[in-house]
Amino acid sequence: MPRPDLQLDLDRAVTLRQLRTFKTVADLKSFSLAAQRLKLSQPSISYQVKELEEALGVPLLDRLGKKVQLTEAGTVLYGYARRMLDVLDEAKVAVEEIRGIKRGTLRVGASTTVGIYLLPAALGAFKKLHPGLVISLEIGTRERVQEQVLNSELDLAVVGPALKDPELAIIPFLSDELVVVAPAGHALAGKKHLDLKDVAAQPFVMREAASGSRWSLEKAARKAGAKLHVAMELGSNGAIKHAVESGLGLAVISRYACALEFASGRLVELDVRGFPIRRDWHIVYLRKRKLPSSVHAFIEFLKGTSWLSRNGSRGVRPPTD
Repeated sequence: MPRPDLQLDLDRAVTLRQLRTFKTVADLKSFSLAAQRLKLSQPSISYQVKELEEALGVPLLDRLGKKVQLTEAGTVLYGYARRMLDVLDEAKVAVEEIRGIKRGTLRVGASTTVGIYLLPAALGAFKKLHPGLVISLEIGTRERVQEQVLNSELDLAVVGPALKDPELAIIPFLSDELVVVAPAGHALAGKKHLDLKDVAAQPFVMREAASGSRWSLEKAARKAGAKLHVAMELGSNGAIKHAVESGLGLAVISRYACALEFASGRLVELDVRGFPIRRDWHIVYLRKRKLPSSVHAFIEFLKGTSWLSRNGSRGVRPPTD
């Protein structure tokens, strides 16, 4: 039987857009973050939730300062909304299966390095094979893009060290190398077999704590018993490379991301014991979701790696067992 506190005002239709907005606010516990995620204004988000609450005749969210939490009625509706949106996604997949991959969408997320330096070439090559596809690429932290995969906001993500989750399938498909870089003319440049303990005493310019490259460096430092001297945190590889060139410190960064700087001589790779650190890039997608044919095709395309040579990509290779 329907609950008395969830009686629907039939004169005011509940829309899928309202349900998706409500679910996103509930997932992120924030109207402002939901607005960023859905690329809408915050007043638009608030209006859609208000319309939904008025249609159902009950409050769905408690506003606690900048944070929100579900009411009892909101908790009930959330479960139904999630199932309805999942069914809608399944319906879209079923229709796309009928028409193949001549048309459709492909929503890809990526962590910073692979998203900037690798995936554009892969997506460009895939788009040439399937010109009718509408492709989008969202770049963010691995936590963010994996969360978006879990919420079915992205079809798949490509990240470095993936965060394990039983709901996610995680497939290694390419190997990269992290190297210690310094500006040309640095006192350590050209020296052989440097110890990480000694190098760690130098100032380091690093990515934010959530980044895969920083996670790999800190793991190597712990293993070597070295204490890192973090002089600066920056949010992109480009900013880090400029900082190193300017003499603000050393950095650990993808060899692939530094290819142009190495070729021009603006940056040099230091010979440090334990480096380069090999890491795999991973394809991540939702296990329970029936993937559209376009997503299946793109996963196989990435795993095939033939696009690497076609697009002049160097510094990465298929993972070895």
